[in-house]
Amino acid sequence: MSIFERRRRRFPPRGGPLGRVAAFTPLGLAAAGCATGEANEPEQTLQTLTAGRQTIVSSVEATGTVEPIRVIEVKSQAGGEVLELPVELGDNVEQGTLLVRIDPRDVNNAFSQAQADLDVAEAQNDVAGLQLERVEALHESDIVTSEELENAILSAANARASLVRAETNLELARDKLDDVTLRAPISGTIVERTVEQGQVVTGTRDLTGGTVLMRMADLTEVQVRMLVDETDIGRLQPGLPADITVEAYPNRTFRGSVLKIEPQAVVEQNVTMFAVLTRISNEEDLLRPGMNADVEVVIGRQENVLAVANSGIKSQQEAAQIVRALEIDADVNALLRDFQSQDRPAGGAAEGDGQAEGEEEPMIGGVPMSELQSMSQEERMRVIQNLSDDERRQMMQQFRNRGGGGPGGARGGPARRPDEPRPAFVFRYDASGLLDLKPVMIGLSDFDHTQVIRGLEEGEEIVAVPTSLIAQQDFLDRIRGRTGLPGIGGR
Repeated sequence: MSIFERRRRRFPPRGGPLGRVAAFTPLGLAAAGCATGEANEPEQTLQTLTAGRQTIVSSVEATGTVEPIRVIEVKSQAGGEVLELPVELGDNVEQGTLLVRIDPRDVNNAFSQAQADLDVAEAQNDVAGLQLERVEALHESDIVTSEELENAILSAANARASLVRAETNLELARDKLDDVTLRAPISGTIVERTVEQGQVVTGTRDLTGGTVLMRMADLTEVQVRMLVDETDIGRLQPGLPADITVEAYPNRTFRGSVLKIEPQAVVEQNVTMFAVLTRISNEEDLLRPGMNADVEVVIGRQENVLAVANSGIKSQQEAAQIVRALEIDADVNALLRDFQSQDRPAGGAAEGDGQAEGEEEPMIGGVPMSELQSMSQEERMRVIQNLSDDERRQMMQQFRNRGGGGPGGARGGPARRPDEPRPAFVFRYDASGLLDLKPVMIGLSDFDHTQVIRGLEEGEEIVAVPTSLIAQQDFLDRIRGRTGLPGIGGR
């Protein structure tokens, strides 16, 4: 008799209305399998779960730091002593507000010198022009030689060039008069001030690149930079809503949205993560750069849907392992194919398999594509080994058309939505009290519950069979298949 046969003396109710609490261990399984009488059978219980209505919120949580979106460095193109510094760190200023006034003596002197150079250049240009006119007249009378005329033309050209150069220098010197007065380039907040009144600074025209006087940022909108594990990155995308909390305001939630996911990974303590930026409106000026923030990005939300605890949901691979280890009479692949065929209209295809209604399902090596896709990896390999090159190319093309990168999954295809229906399995007791396998269609999941779209009714009970119960048996099976040591050979 199977140790999973439900009999009241072996499955006493525990834990109240929430179910019956399991007390299985791998050693308990071995003891139960070797027992020959009921007196020697240990008392075992499995937790039963009831399908009920739940609100499921799937999210990704991470911590990050508040930072401004854009920071502007304020530098002066002119060097000299800081005479006036009317703003303080943290001040909110409007665009055009006076920030710094620098000693103007150097630029004033340079302007005066440029003005004097222009006056000289204008006089030289006038004199060179008059001399050229006289030499041209004398040359027509054959009083001066052609060489003297050429020299006069060259002198006039040099005078005109000097005039243009002096005019340009004067214009530059006039512009420098405004460089000693620095005004706010944007409306924002002074987030850093690196100089004090009386300090001598260098301009950007110097070789050093100039002194950073202060930094400004527009804090009406900020962002949180957080690191998210690579396993969750596929669930995130720009535009998803996010809830942000900071320690300064623990009872307040700020609303934002995912701005972008940076392409370069960051490795910390051998964990690969990606930086995710979340943008937040900060009109009330409550969030400050450097604050630590907890971010919850909401992936999906389902209100009042049928759901069960996650411990009762098994993937196809997990279900196959449990069935094989506990020797349950069930064909996982056949159950899944029959279950999926219930969604397929007559002459058509199931939703999402990439096949138009009324179109005949393609066959690969005499096996329908849907059946091949639901097979285990070992079964698929046996089928693929017998395929010709043309059939293999046809198979790969069919999988690409269905959004997958190959028979093993959807690599290279579009990311699966968190609420996209997908098959899974649950265990339950049949009429005779034995464990039975049942396929279901599941949807959105959170940390505690998974939505059941089809396959269960409200109030229906399932059994949570811990995968750890068969972990030791599965390990021994693998060892048996890889070694020939005495005592652990194949059964």
